[in-house]
Amino acid sequence: MKRLFMLCVLLPLFSLSSSSHYSGQKQKSAEEMIRDFAASYQEKAASEEKGAFGIEIKGEGGGEWSIQIGPERKVIVLKGKPEKPTFLFTTDLETLKKIYKGELSAMTAAGRARMSESAPLDIKFMEGALSSPEIMERILHYAFHFFVMGSPEIVFFGEENSRFVHGGNMVVFYYAKGLRTAWCQVKKGMVINKEERDQTNPFPTLFICTRGEGIAKLGGKVMNVKKGMMAYIPAGMSHTVWNEKDKPLEGIIIMFGEGA
Repeated sequence: MKRLFMLCVLLPLFSLSSSSHYSGQKQKSAEEMIRDFAASYQEKAASEEKGAFGIEIKGEGGGEWSIQIGPERKVIVLKGKPEKPTFLFTTDLETLKKIYKGELSAMTAAGRARMSESAPLDIKFMEGALSSPEIMERILHYAFHFFVMGSPEIVFFGEENSRFVHGGNMVVFYYAKGLRTAWCQVKKGMVINKEERDQTNPFPTLFICTRGEGIAKLGGKVMNVKKGMMAYIPAGMSHTVWNEKDKPLEGIIIMFGEGA
């Protein structure tokens, strides 16, 4: 329940499946999918928004594309890297397909416990481009709003939509400055934040248990957690969670405040 880089109420109102905009179609190329993402984002872009970033698809069927966003909701896809130094989302064709079909959110694909670890979706800076808090906000914005098709924006969660991060199965919902939200599943034998260096955050965390039972060690106190229970973990409190039962422990993670 640390850094992942890193609607359920609305779901019954929509007759959607995670691949509703993909099923029945021929296999799309990377460029066709990127253009579909761009067309979807064009409907959501702010009227005076300006920005540019790149997308790099590695391996067979890949290439490089530039996304240019201008006033009056103009979103243009060009082949090649952006003309001016900026950031690129880099991944492979199979991961792009999963994101396009809604099987895996881009933020989940980018999830990792530490920046030194690899992930299916990564961020690369062009020569001359530097990271900053403002740039990271833009990266988080596009990682969600550009790569989640349609409006309202839906993220599916469950084991089949997750990646193994921090010792459990995780789905990242939404990240923005001061807010990080995710779903987690802890199956029998899994331990969240097993390593001591991962056990504290400089911001508060809420863990809302929605299914199963498990054991948590919070600030040195060992306690049972179960469905229908919320635990508030203050900034700086050590925390780890594990499961010794056959039924998975599942819950929602909300991290917030300065530094989140």
